Amino acid sequence: MNPIEPSENKIKELISLFDKKKFDQLLKLSNELIDEFPNSILIQNIQGVVHTELKNYKLAKNLFIKVVNLSPNYTDGHYNLANVYNKLDEKEKAIESYNKVIELDINYFKAHNNLGNIYRKKGLNKRAIECYLSTLEINSNYKVAYYNLAGVLQFYILDEENKNINKYLLHLLKEKIIVRPNSIAPNILNGLFLNTDLKNNLSLIKDKITNEDFNYVLENLQKNSLLMQFMKVCPIPDYYIEKNFVKIRKEILNQTYKLNIDKNHINFLISLSMQCFLNEYIYDQSKDEIEKIKKIDERIKNNLKENKEISDLDILCLLCYEPLTNFSWSNKVKFSDKLKEIFKLHLNQNEIEIQISKSIKSISKVEDRVSIKVKKQYEENPYPRWENLGLSIEPREIKEVINDNDLNLDLKKITNSESPEILIAGCGTGQHAITTASKYKKSKILALDLSFKSLSYAKRKANELKINNIDFIQGDILDLESIDRKFDIIESVGVLHHMDNPFKGWKILTSCLHNDSLMLIGLYSEIARQHIKQIRNKINKLKLQTNYKNIIKFRKDIIENNNDHWNYIKSSPDFYTVSGVRDLLFHVQEHQFTISKIKKYLDKLGLIFLGFEDQLVKENFKDNYTNKDDLFDLDEWEEYEKFNPRIFAGMYQFWCKKN
Repeated sequence: MNPIEPSENKIKELISLFDKKKFDQLLKLSNELIDEFPNSILIQNIQGVVHTELKNYKLAKNLFIKVVNLSPNYTDGHYNLANVYNKLDEKEKAIESYNKVIELDINYFKAHNNLGNIYRKKGLNKRAIECYLSTLEINSNYKVAYYNLAGVLQFYILDEENKNINKYLLHLLKEKIIVRPNSIAPNILNGLFLNTDLKNNLSLIKDKITNEDFNYVLENLQKNSLLMQFMKVCPIPDYYIEKNFVKIRKEILNQTYKLNIDKNHINFLISLSMQCFLNEYIYDQSKDEIEKIKKIDERIKNNLKENKEISDLDILCLLCYEPLTNFSWSNKVKFSDKLKEIFKLHLNQNEIEIQISKSIKSISKVEDRVSIKVKKQYEENPYPRWENLGLSIEPREIKEVINDNDLNLDLKKITNSESPEILIAGCGTGQHAITTASKYKKSKILALDLSFKSLSYAKRKANELKINNIDFIQGDILDLESIDRKFDIIESVGVLHHMDNPFKGWKILTSCLHNDSLMLIGLYSEIARQHIKQIRNKINKLKLQTNYKNIIKFRKDIIENNNDHWNYIKSSPDFYTVSGVRDLLFHVQEHQFTISKIKKYLDKLGLIFLGFEDQLVKENFKDNYTNKDDLFDLDEWEEYEKFNPRIFAGMYQFWCKKN
């Protein structure tokens, strides 16, 4: 009886050719073998995988169908067939095939993950999350599933208890490159509050509390790993937690002042001090607290003079109120191992940024009146401060990235897809530039900003994350033409509306773009920011000077005011940091746009609208407009925004092309 499959050595030879991407040789050899072994499952499966790699999806599909017909229980065959169905946009057949794989092998984790991806594309986010969690229950080290889970959690709020979610949320917070914590903060808060212990503990915090109750609360909070990590990496955007942390901080200060704080609470103090540093000390302080801070500061100075041991608890208590650089003894104290993380956060990073600042080049002196003011604002308050960031698993070509964005664009006309030169105009503290640098294959990024301090922060973070394809440069968009350089992609999000003349800035950016090249623009919506406008008008009427004291005081007024517009502000993550509040409400310059105005500017600049960036916004739009062409019709979008005034609450983010 003739064997059905070729020898093990022949199969190894085919696999070796595949690993070396010698597809022509592989197909030639496999075709020779198939003549001898016409019913070989392994050969036809390998051929199918090759044709999938070569994007010959229909041919691959036929091969995999033959494979599963020959061997109905061959899980790899069903899995490969499901992947091809997915590529061909035959979603229901792909779902059926992935479910078949899971039926045959419940632990086939990649099938769970890919099934989740399909549900996510169909807008079935709850089912997608269930699939990703199933994936991670099988393989808790599968990084792709963490990225996918983080992606869906940015657009879907958990509405019911899931016993397993918190441990994965904790993992997301600990990883530096999977997700920006701020983007999943609502779900972190949900995960925390789904556990009633947190609310029960915080409810015990009163203006007057016994030492016993206080120690009990801190002990329990300290056991909450998710909360402790959350405090270390992200300003917590929740006023209920904030007002309780203010009370806790005050009691910590009282006990530290009296030298009776429990040393066992040191881990909580570390997390709280880091939280206060990240929110830039936005919590209000009483006169009594200010006096006690001075007294503890003096105690540390005296202990240093007398060569006495400096208490970690004293230091941590003060760092819940002020940054370490504010204290004269910051470079004189030898920090214990427990405080090394704190030292790095407060001093090391600052010193590194000072050195980096010296190496950043300028294209010209900033001379525009408004640009000077904006530069001053971000030198004083770099925005936003951030710790972790979601980066791409692996960079891809422009065509592949754009293909995921549902843009009205012929991919064949994209220029320099293989090694694009990209300008980030107004990079701030680097989130956008670093994300883009990780996204596009073989890309060269020029990141421009007015503020040296913001650029130093950005470059430090790029170095930490080992992103080395970005050149950071200081300068004004108005002076960009002086560098005499054209780009394949220009991205400027949240920048033009802070210029004196946004159209002038946009025109200069357009002149720096190759013909047929792409531009991503982000602008404030006039409709979505009516509440912001009202508050900014009040600030102007009060003639409030922009300083730390006024920001804190005015924020307190908002907290105590029950006006609907003012309440809406409290839901913004920016409300929970000093630089955020300044950027949101006290910015030196802000223009707001309508879709009609954007349309007018696009026409004047010779730019073609390609579509909006935000996938959730587009999915919401599709629920109301079934015609695909409506996605690219700004008149339809203008009508849609009238009935959905918060839809562009972040800003309009859209792609356009130079004609």
